[in-house]
Amino acid sequence: KGHEDKIRCILNKADQIDRQQLMRVYGAPLWSLGKTMTSPEVARVYVGSFWEEPLKNLDNAELFEQEEKDLMKDLAILPRQSAVRKINELVKRIRK
Repeated sequence: KGHEDKIRCILNKADQIDRQQLMRVYGAPLWSLGKTMTSPEVARVYVGSFWEEPLKNLDNAELFEQEEKDLMKDLAILPRQSAVRKINELVKRIRK
């Protein structure tokens, strides 16, 4: 607990199920994570098929493409977030 901002949840190989099954599968980990995380915000779960093989089910191809872009953006800003987190921790210690 207390490190929720460091967690990235990825639902991989989501192209192997149809849209209705994806909604069920997506909801289950969100519900479970909500019990374990102290953050009031819902955990972000990236959905896609993160490998080089072609998609097996093209129903959600556009969604998977956008999710991959969002994940790559999120990963690209991790170093900056790490620096901000370290500064915030230092400020907390100084104020004590």
